[in-house]
Amino acid sequence: MEKEKIWKGMIEKDPDSAAEKFTSSILTDKKLYAQDIIGSAAYAVGLKSIGIITSAELGIILSGLKTVKALIEKGEIDFTAYEDIHSLVEYELLKIAGEPAAKIHTGRSRNDQIVTDELLYMKESIADTALKTIKLLKIISEKAYIYRGLVMPAYTHMQKAQPVLVSHYLLSFFEKFSRGMGRLFENFEACDCLPLGSAACTGSGYKIDTGLIKKVLKFGKTSSNSMDTVGGREYIIEYLFGLSMLMINLSRFCEDLIIFNTQEFSFIEIDDAFCTGSSIMPQKKNPDILELVRGKSAVVIGNLFSVMALFKGLPSTYNSDMQEDKKLLFNAESQTKECIDIFSRLLANIVFNEKVIMQSIKSGFLEATDAADYLVRKGESFRNAHHIIGRVVRHCIENNLSLGEMQTVKLKQYSKYFDNDFYRAIQMESCINAKTAVGGTAQKNVDSKLKESLKVIDDYEARLKSLFERIPDFELIVSEYI
Repeated sequence: MEKEKIWKGMIEKDPDSAAEKFTSSILTDKKLYAQDIIGSAAYAVGLKSIGIITSAELGIILSGLKTVKALIEKGEIDFTAYEDIHSLVEYELLKIAGEPAAKIHTGRSRNDQIVTDELLYMKESIADTALKTIKLLKIISEKAYIYRGLVMPAYTHMQKAQPVLVSHYLLSFFEKFSRGMGRLFENFEACDCLPLGSAACTGSGYKIDTGLIKKVLKFGKTSSNSMDTVGGREYIIEYLFGLSMLMINLSRFCEDLIIFNTQEFSFIEIDDAFCTGSSIMPQKKNPDILELVRGKSAVVIGNLFSVMALFKGLPSTYNSDMQEDKKLLFNAESQTKECIDIFSRLLANIVFNEKVIMQSIKSGFLEATDAADYLVRKGESFRNAHHIIGRVVRHCIENNLSLGEMQTVKLKQYSKYFDNDFYRAIQMESCINAKTAVGGTAQKNVDSKLKESLKVIDDYEARLKSLFERIPDFELIVSEYI
């Protein structure tokens, strides 16, 4: 039956076998079978409302779609016999439902059909990605709480800079992935628009009840311009940008942990279950998971640029070039979800080596900026204080001393403002708690942020629950209209 193409009529010849294989998208868009079926079910409900099909025919169609879905999920349909998922669903339905199934494409084009499938799929995908990201946020928050009092070196230019709480460092990634959640919520809203009724490009020739179909499919709004709808894929570009930012931040987190895991640092211990050994060097314990996540980020970013390049020169409305968007979408989505999952598991099992970290903060003059701030509070200008402490640090380096080992008498040779209270001012605890400005690493700031992170997660979970409620359920549609 599939040999009679759904576009047969004007085209007299059967397609060349190589051309048929080249234009086929079924091996990619078969992933959209559930969305194509639920979209067809809702559209059938819409056709019934305007008298194109009867109540009895609607029942036959919905029952038939349910059977098609079951056959697909049991693996009893040969996907390769069809050119795309739309023809598969339509012709398999025709086998089961007979003549009523031939009416289901009335006023509908594969152009608005594929956009509907993609948007339904993406709403589910975005919600699932958000669910995984929330899990990661929970692990970051929990890990930050465990190490809330541990001080480590902060780095700029990969050089020791100032002391910082480990929890403050971890919460910096909480902020990054929290922004990622914001983008995901925005992505969902961008996908919440019903395309059906747009048809091929100028709109349906039938008075389709888009309000009813919108309600059945749980879309929030309907298309306002048919040409824009069938020819636009901004929602994919925006989602891939959101995924790319998640992967960029995962990659940066991985890079930090790879460095912290080196013998030169030894700040963390990665659980053996998330490492591999060397085929030749028996002493090796390689952070392969972190390296692979870092590598896969390049693939996701590449997919974003590929989709952008795909669309940048297309004329208005639908073009077959758009067929390539799904490969890029599915790949980026699966790579990102997999990476969030495995990274979350790895992070949950990481241990910070407190003794090593505490030893590390003793070197590198992490307290130098606070030493300059000490002089400023005494009355020195910051620029002069900066130069003074720079000379003091040079003296310490040349004489193998720490700032705390400098005698007050010697310090006074550099500035009259030095006194015995200097030593307390440059203790790690003092350096940390001096950073009280909003966003600083002071313990009270971090404790406040830890409490806030729990509220943020609760808010995300509540918002995510509402997203899942805005995703249609095929079984509910069938039970309501049969």
